[in-house]
Amino acid sequence: MIANNEGLTSTYNRFHDPAETSAALLELRRLHSELDQTVMHAYGWSDVPTVCGFGLDYLDLEDDAQLPDDLQERIDSGELFFWEPDEALDFQGQLRATGAIKASRRLAWRYRWPDAVRDDVLARLLALNAERYEEEVAQGLHSKSSKKASGPAAPGAKRRGRPPKSAPAGETDSVQAEQIGLGL
Repeated sequence: MIANNEGLTSTYNRFHDPAETSAALLELRRLHSELDQTVMHAYGWSDVPTVCGFGLDYLDLEDDAQLPDDLQERIDSGELFFWEPDEALDFQGQLRATGAIKASRRLAWRYRWPDAVRDDVLARLLALNAERYEEEVAQGLHSKSSKKASGPAAPGAKRRGRPPKSAPAGETDSVQAEQIGLGL
């Protein structure tokens, strides 16, 4: 970043660009992969493949574009992930050649895990979160009795937070409820 005199956003835009081949960016991708492997190992999930590729989370095409059947089928099936940068760039080139995207437009490439890996890791994290929550409940860390009862403050006690909004003069609670669509 210092050598290129660029900030984090510019660096990571280049990181995600399949056309980027500078040694520094390839090293940054390698370091991300190493970090992914280290984190997966820390969780005990060494079976998770951490190899990344280039994916598009969305694709906005020109309305009047006529695509060849194979390209249209790929887009319709959602197969917008490419293991190799050359494959991603070929796909991008085909879109430009057919007029599906303008030459000046950048596609929103992301150097990331494929969807199946991402979904697997998220599912594992959700399961782990549920397990830890159950352990905390068993330890009494989430019992209702441990929370203070919230009710009206004792007379003369200090209130925290914003004061309640008062109704404009002459407006009742039922008028306010109707105004916000409750129709009570």
